Amino acid sequence: MSTLYLRNVPPDLDAALTADARANGVSKNRRAIEALQRGLGLDQVKRSELVAHIKRSRPSVKADVAKLIREERSGRDF
Repeated sequence: MSTLYLRNVPPDLDAALTADARANGVSKNRRAIEALQRGLGLDQVKRSELVAHIKRSRPSVKADVAKLIREERSGRDF
């Protein structure tokens, strides 16, 4: 792995990264790497692999999902 140093990071970007890292319980470094991966589209492969895994491991739903949701909503009092 290589080391990357960023200079002249705007204060608002640094504050947002710090807050996001704290909210997710990870380091700023980790969140910055994740943001770079997303920004460059490098996370797309992992997402497609995850979706494929979920589709393989979960049984397909045979019911009409929209109908089930409508039925559930019709029973609520909002």
